[in-house]
Amino acid sequence: MTDEELVKKIRKLLITNADLDFLLVLKKKDLEKLVAGIRGRIDEVGG
Repeated sequence: MTDEELVKKIRKLLITNADLDFLLVLKKKDLEKLVAGIRGRIDEVGG
């Protein structure tokens, strides 16, 4: 998955149209960790 695709996935998980392109400065590994963290938190709260 490309960095752009990971940012798009984050945008979808957060249900926002906000410009998150600033996240593209992160390393791919860090973007993947962020996606996993968001997913985990959503699962915890039952989203």
